[in-house]
Amino acid sequence: MKRTVRRLVVLSIAVAMLLCVGFVPVFAADPPFIALSQNTTHFPWSVTLNNDMKYWAQKTGVKFIWTDGDNDGANQLADCEDLIAKKPDVLIMNAIQAEALTPVYEMCNKAGVPLIIFDRAINVEPGNGMYLTFIGEDQVEEGRVAARLTVEALKKKNGSYKGNILELQGTIGASPTIDRNKGFVEIVNKYPNIKIIASQSANFGREPALNIMQDWLQAYPKGKVDAVYAHNDEMGLGALAAIKSARRTELLGYIASIDGQVQALEAVLKGEFLVSVQNPPYFGEPAFTSALKYLEGYHLPAYQWVPFKIFHAQDPKAKAMTQQYYNYLKANDLYF
Repeated sequence: MKRTVRRLVVLSIAVAMLLCVGFVPVFAADPPFIALSQNTTHFPWSVTLNNDMKYWAQKTGVKFIWTDGDNDGANQLADCEDLIAKKPDVLIMNAIQAEALTPVYEMCNKAGVPLIIFDRAINVEPGNGMYLTFIGEDQVEEGRVAARLTVEALKKKNGSYKGNILELQGTIGASPTIDRNKGFVEIVNKYPNIKIIASQSANFGREPALNIMQDWLQAYPKGKVDAVYAHNDEMGLGALAAIKSARRTELLGYIASIDGQVQALEAVLKGEFLVSVQNPPYFGEPAFTSALKYLEGYHLPAYQWVPFKIFHAQDPKAKAMTQQYYNYLKANDLYF
């Protein structure tokens, strides 16, 4: 889909945070040098994110370079080492895996390079050493939201809080995978007769999720499974394709997912998805503004949380909001 500069600005502004509204720097000397370590550009979410980052680098007038970790922790760590050696004024990173990229913290401390992390965390608290701030959504709460709607749907479906759930996890070791599982399990564990009967990583990908779901549908015939929880929409849409192909219509409307992409919202409105919890990929404005504010001498908060919407159709108000946002995405040819 087209991702024009104008369209990126529109949605970036919609999720702008406290430090990030209306800030356009004026440089007295050479512009700051900002480096970005992107974990991957394999998925629609990360492609949108990367386009947004490049737009805001151009808009703020900084010297900018970026690398693609190719969805691999070792690659991204090597990228960060190379970027730090170039002595950027600030390094911005979203970590493919928390533990694998935690060494970047000490690397930045040793080199004296300020570090801003967004979306995917490392195993260090922000606000320590050169790690300035973390920018992201509360992904534990995103998991809780998906779980709350799922357990209520199971009560409506089965007459009480009971049922079996299949879970498609994201990249093993990535903070969104850890947090989205944690929030979902926290809620489900309150209901003894609701069980997650199988859980497997599809690495946030649509095709791997489709293949896993096909196997699960063979292993769990009709009556043995009631709902699916996918850690992102790409996996949810892969699961949906498998469900449709197998004509397992009893699972339509019982897929809970996270991201808020346009195809998932369409599935919600058609009654094929239960919910898609928004996780917007527009971090360019908050990341670059935070970097420039820091360089001007401002203190950054350790955490900066991005708000998110909940797209479902379980009541008229929610359905109307989902329809409105879907119409907005379609009208502007946006994926998120």
